[in-house]
Amino acid sequence: MTTMKRIQYHQYGGPEVMRFEDFEPTRPGPGEVLVRVKAAAANPMDWKIRNGEMKIMTGRKFPRGLGHDFAGVVATVGAGVTRLGVGDEVLGAASLKVAGAFAEMVVAEEKAVVKKPANLSWEEAAAIPIVGLTAFQAMVNTSKLHAGQAVFIHGCLGGVGRSAAQIALAHGASVGGSCRDTATQEAHDLGIAPIVGFDFDATKLAAR
Repeated sequence: MTTMKRIQYHQYGGPEVMRFEDFEPTRPGPGEVLVRVKAAAANPMDWKIRNGEMKIMTGRKFPRGLGHDFAGVVATVGAGVTRLGVGDEVLGAASLKVAGAFAEMVVAEEKAVVKKPANLSWEEAAAIPIVGLTAFQAMVNTSKLHAGQAVFIHGCLGGVGRSAAQIALAHGASVGGSCRDTATQEAHDLGIAPIVGFDFDATKLAAR
């Protein structure tokens, strides 16, 4: 397979361990797809893994690619893949152990990839997978959210917070939340009320 470029590292550590290097993408195995990446998104999880805070789950095999969330076009499919095909525009997340979304190509499990809505840009699509799944698990799978409930979301304009707010509103719940004083109008525009605003150092609270 043709040599590609990606951001990877050869030991756990800070930003200084990252390298932009050649790598050879692996062929997708059963139930996997190889995606040509158009955009990728960063999460706190990415640098925690790079720092070595999750070694028990990610292991010690190097080099490791950086990043999980991506959007792109399916280049090749592995055996048994039926829901996706070559040329499909998709968004998804690479597995925790493999990672490698900050690359020209990435391999992911078919179950972790879905077709990209046409009205989303590549950048918007890449920002969805982990924050969206986290919010869905909290709102729907764990909390069993249903119409008529009231939900309060702390940090309602963060990635997970925005996703959680939209999921809750779509399920017919009323949503309140907290955000910086300077962003309360943005939260109102999202459909959140009431809002608790806080200043930059988060030491003063004022109900809005």
